[in-house]
Amino acid sequence: MELKRRSIRLPTQSEIHLWLISNSMWNRTRCLWMGVGQRATSGRLLCRHIRTSVAAPAKMFVDTENQFAHGILEESSKPYQILRSSMMAGGVLSTKMTTTQGWLVGANRHDEKPDSLYADFLGLVEHCQSTNTQLSEPCFKDFVRNLCDQMHHFTDDQLLGLLHGLSQLPTPESTKSPNYMELWNTLDIECCRRIERWPTNQLLLVSDAWYQLGLARIGEYVWQALRKLGRKVRKLPPEQLVQSMFLCNLLRRPVFEMFDFEMNLARCVNDMTLQELGVMAMGFFKTQTPIRNPELLAQLYTRLEAELDTVEDITLVAMLKVLRYSSKLPQVEALHRLLRSLQSQVERVSLLTCLHMALLGCELQTCDDQLIEKILLRFERQLDETRLKDMERICLAMGLFNFTSSSQVEQRLIQSLPQLLRQRLDEIVRHPRCFTNCLQFISMRGIHDLELLGVAMEPRFIRHTYPSGLPGRDYFHLDTFAQLLGEKYQGSRLTDKQRQQMGKMYTQYIPANDGRFKLNSTDRILVEIRDSAAPLFRGLSFKHILPNYERCDLVICYDRAQQRSLATDSTNCPADYSGIVLTREHLLGPETAANANVDTVAIVIAGWNNVIREKNRFTGQFAMKLKQLRQLGHKPVVIYWHEWRSLETTADRQNFLKRRLRQDANI
Repeated sequence: MELKRRSIRLPTQSEIHLWLISNSMWNRTRCLWMGVGQRATSGRLLCRHIRTSVAAPAKMFVDTENQFAHGILEESSKPYQILRSSMMAGGVLSTKMTTTQGWLVGANRHDEKPDSLYADFLGLVEHCQSTNTQLSEPCFKDFVRNLCDQMHHFTDDQLLGLLHGLSQLPTPESTKSPNYMELWNTLDIECCRRIERWPTNQLLLVSDAWYQLGLARIGEYVWQALRKLGRKVRKLPPEQLVQSMFLCNLLRRPVFEMFDFEMNLARCVNDMTLQELGVMAMGFFKTQTPIRNPELLAQLYTRLEAELDTVEDITLVAMLKVLRYSSKLPQVEALHRLLRSLQSQVERVSLLTCLHMALLGCELQTCDDQLIEKILLRFERQLDETRLKDMERICLAMGLFNFTSSSQVEQRLIQSLPQLLRQRLDEIVRHPRCFTNCLQFISMRGIHDLELLGVAMEPRFIRHTYPSGLPGRDYFHLDTFAQLLGEKYQGSRLTDKQRQQMGKMYTQYIPANDGRFKLNSTDRILVEIRDSAAPLFRGLSFKHILPNYERCDLVICYDRAQQRSLATDSTNCPADYSGIVLTREHLLGPETAANANVDTVAIVIAGWNNVIREKNRFTGQFAMKLKQLRQLGHKPVVIYWHEWRSLETTADRQNFLKRRLRQDANI
């Protein structure tokens, strides 16, 4: 049944192009005019396509990473179950078997033996190869139907031969092409029927045949075979374990208990090459399965560091991905060692690999400044050939790590990005979230472009970026940033309704000891500070002064002239989770806010994830929050999590608060 398009009309790509060039920013960019002229007639919807016709290529989900991983298995001397051409030439597709042309007979022949049908199929494959004929031709319909009807009589080797033969045919226009779809679908059903009686090697061999056919993710067989293999993952030998994980990577679906892969890998990690460990790493990452065993992680760090000079880019990227995804605080020391060792590899590997080197420490806020500087210098040389997606991620590294290099390369890169973004219209239309994230990340370093910001905040572009609902957190940050620019920015903003919805969706709950929510370590510190400060100051309250940041802060309103604290103005202060940026007028009321002797102090907790590890600086986002608080007229007072944890008694805590507030806020 043919699918219908949604009734809600989204702007076409040509309409977005025309709107963009109507903006003064794009008018000043000559190359963008040329890009619009080339693409103005495309007329494709700027949304996820709902296909009304069959257009998917038959060889689906082919990518370099999977090809590389399969090549590792294919070239290994270990007994991997790979369907090789040499195997087929000496076995079920042996040249000793005479091919026939029974496929030319128009009528169904239900009494024909499987061997004869199989020989007919081989003849059909030879004919299609030599004449470049598609299997979807009507003249093959009766033969394919007869072949499908008799397939349950075929031997296991003949099923393999059918799969291999299908992979040798000229690539069909679609997986749903007539005859082709009937044949592979029947093969899929027949293979699934035999799963329970096939041993592990046969399951893997047939799975490899489906991979080489290019239909592993479409058919059901590979997934069902993995489910059976998942029952005994702990007992698999190394080569079967690696090949099973390759299939998980291929499907991007975990089996029932991925922890068994980890346990078996820990047992036989020394029996695998680094390339095989790279295949395992691909599977863990693609199935979103972190490695939890600290001893195994330590071994992976050691193996990778020892073979850095010879490791291939794809293997290195796979290892970096899974280490970034899996590493926790106990792995920080090993992470530091690896980051230092990676410095010598920056010029040897590809730019994409350099990017993943830069991102390695992001989850743990761990940065090697020399490594980042070398990577940025490499990006500076090759910036024109960098994809928008890679720009977004390198901007994340520059924004998060908040570092200043001796060469000032990060400043040059960030300052050149706005002009470079003007030249990337096609990529911005295809990947609008990368564009808005770039703007957010460079704003952490104090760089903004009013025209680019105006394009991103235009309602039409917001609908294009988030066509299905509420804008993401990137827009929450950009809208707050635009508000704090004041009269300098005259462009569009989010609506009040959108900000209110974001305030409820993107901000965390206000911590309380009432048992409704489980407090994390930072929330517990906030509650303890409030309880310790309550005897000293009245009217304390938790507020999301900047709602684009998840966590609330403890607010103290203090009159220095009278040396007493004040309660917040409940009449002017908006309700919690409203998404409104709180100014002094909101907290104090208009009259009191005008009094220069009255301060609004925000006690902000610097958790371990707000500080660059072993560096004397905050992350870019936390530094930006402090800057924006000061811009609003508030006085931020930062308390580090480790400082507060070292205080044992209530008296110690109160004395500490008095000293810190006197030092940072003069109260």
